[in-house]
Parts: sequence; C-alpha cells; structure tokens
Amino acid sequence: MILDLDDTLFDHRASARAGLAHLVEELGGSPSEEIADAWEATAADLMARRREGELDRVEYRRERVRRLVDELRLDDRRLDDARQLDGPRRAGDAHRLVAAECDALYDRFLALYEQEWRAFGDALPTLRALADLRIPVAVLTNGPERRQQKKMRDLGLRDLVVGVWTSERIGAAKPDPASYLTVCAALGLEPADALHVGDNPEHDLRGAQEAGLRALHLDRRGEAGVGEFRIRVLGDLFDHL
Repeated sequence: MILDLDDTLFDHRASARAGLAHLVEELGGSPSEEIADAWEATAADLMARRREGELDRVEYRRERVRRLVDELRLDDRRLDDARQLDGPRRAGDAHRLVAAECDALYDRFLALYEQEWRAFGDALPTLRALADLRIPVAVLTNGPERRQQKKMRDLGLRDLVVGVWTSERIGAAKPDPASYLTVCAALGLEPADALHVGDNPEHDLRGAQEAGLRALHLDRRGEAGVGEFRIRVLGDLFDHL
C-alpha cells in the first residue's frame, strides 16, 4: 500500500489556510476565503512556472508573498508597520517588498502553518487497521524531505508506516513513473500488486496507473463526481484491497 501525504493523510489545505489567516492578521489585514483562494491560485500558477524552469524555489516563495501583499492592498503606514526587516526600497517600487522581507514573511507563514498541522480524522484509524491486517504502508509525497518527515512524526503517524519517500529524496516527483517504482521496489512489490491512494487525480490516479500500479483518487470534497477509481473517505480503500 502506498499513500500520499498532503491532503490525503495530512490536512494541508486547512492547515495552510489557518496559517495564512494568522499571517494576514499580523499584516493588518482581514482573513477571508477570497484571500485564501488567491493564495492557492498564486501557488498553482507559480508552480507551473517552476516546472517550466522560469522560477526557482526562492523566487517562487518571494513572488507568493508579493502577490499576497498586493492582494491585501495595505496602505503605506500599515505596510511599514508589518515589515519584518529594515531595508532600502527599490526606486519606483515603494509598495513591493524587497527580497529579504519576502523571505522573512514566507518563513513566518511556514512557522504559522506548522503550528496548525493536523491529520484527517480517518488517517490514524486507517493506518492502524492496515497494520492490524499486516499490510505494509509506505508514504510517497511530492515535498521537501525535512518537512514531510517532520509532519509524519509530529502527527503521530510515522511509526505506522514502513517509510516516507519524498520527491526530494528520490530525485523524481509524481507523476514521474520513477517515483512510484522506487517505492514499489523498496517494498518488494511488483507494481501491479501495489495500491496507490491520494488526492491528486493526475499524480495519485493517472500517474500511478500509467506506472502499472492500481490506484484510487481520494476525493474528500466531492469535486470529481463518481467514478470507478474514486473514494470519498480514506477508509473506503478497504473495499479495493
């Protein structure tokens, strides 16, 4: 069994939105669903540019912060009050944060996000039930090694899986077939004997199937409708073992 982490076992969306709400308040703004939606849309847009090689990880983070500040429309006084670092403004760009300020604010978001980490209510019971059935479980996640390993430990889930494989550790990210096949090899499984479950229809369903695994799309919010390979709660995977 191979499980995704973010928005499968770990409620990344709720945790990130809660952390963002705290940051917005610290910046003098008012949290809203619209601001959270824009933050997520910015991430999707910039991540696509990262995959094309137009942005690196550092500039991806800085641009997310700049767009957030633009979205909040802070006046000069409130923006000055919110600044994390003193530094010269760039000529003609008084309302935009310089690099060091962006870095400080993104680090602050990560700290607030981490304080809000939470697992889905069905994550621990499902992992315990799989352990009772003596079904080995691995986690495969597109994410940074240190943070994803820390999530599993902090959420109390790490001891219930045989290992956590990240895209950073493997050197390949879903939907690259190498990511799934690396974990299958580590588990001693042929791809056709492994079941992969996750929330992303491209990474966790189609990508896994194209690599030769059985796969299920965990559609917790019911956005994808009904389908042969879709489940609404994690415990539904037992119907497909």
